[in-house]
Amino acid sequence: MATRRTLTGLCLVTAAALTLTACGGDSGGDTDSKVIKLGFPGSIGPTDTPLINAMESLEDDGWTVEYIEFDSPDVQTQALMSGDVNVASMGPATVMAADEAGAELKIVGNNNILDYLIIGAADVNSCEDLDGRKVAYHSEGSTSTAHLRRYLADTCPDASPEFLVISGSANRITALLEGQIDGTIVRVEDWIAADATPEQGHVIDSLVESQSDLLTQTIVIDGAKSDSSGPAVSALMAAFDKQLAAVNEDPTGFAETAATLLDSDPAEVVSVIEALIENGTFPENHDLSPASVDATLAFYKDADTISDKLTADDVADFDIASGGEK
Repeated sequence: MATRRTLTGLCLVTAAALTLTACGGDSGGDTDSKVIKLGFPGSIGPTDTPLINAMESLEDDGWTVEYIEFDSPDVQTQALMSGDVNVASMGPATVMAADEAGAELKIVGNNNILDYLIIGAADVNSCEDLDGRKVAYHSEGSTSTAHLRRYLADTCPDASPEFLVISGSANRITALLEGQIDGTIVRVEDWIAADATPEQGHVIDSLVESQSDLLTQTIVIDGAKSDSSGPAVSALMAAFDKQLAAVNEDPTGFAETAATLLDSDPAEVVSVIEALIENGTFPENHDLSPASVDATLAFYKDADTISDKLTADDVADFDIASGGEK
């Protein structure tokens, strides 16, 4: 079984300067050997389990594997650049912000498809009903906030909600169920786990339907180290595709594996995995579509998160994504 670590730190990537400070203790000097160190920008959840199981399956082929949970995307970015991890599961907004600041991070695969829901209080039945009501988001610059604002602009442009900041999808659900807010954006797995009644709140929209062309969680390497990390990510992607097939073909069977990875009750995990599959969260394979990269770039440019300078080739490596190695 893969070694699991949780790391915290204050080493940050800023737009002014990219200061390379190791976050994990050991630098990436062993990335030329059969080593995979996989980073996550927070605690793992059900959507991460196919990738983790794929990594663990490579131990039989002689790979040494480890995954690390960082306390923020910024710390994770620094760890990838300094070599403390050689592969990362990362939101595209983080990749683009780092690259605009001078990094060479490259998206090489699609981890999972959009898993955001718009939920509302019992008396909120449409986007228009959010006009003048309290709507919470994670933070001003977060990925989920950009998706929420896009949804509001596309669906009810004349509505003017009263916005509040509540960090954490599960925390926003709690606030809604307790009547503190009237609407928010949350992840599917957190909503299922909440087991809410219609009198407390319900789903208004699933964004997988209206924003399906956008990347939300991607697999990333440091392009400056692609010669050493290329073999690792190629092996990982081949194993990942097998796990995606497994979870989509047999959700109940895969839920047992996921429950072990999450140290959770299999019965509880089954309902979450099935809901994620119904939502279309798990892709058929890791393939990275140039059209989806272009659409995601346009999305964040429209949201004023990044400038017009970045191109698809700046943020993605389609050669490694398709199985080639530089």
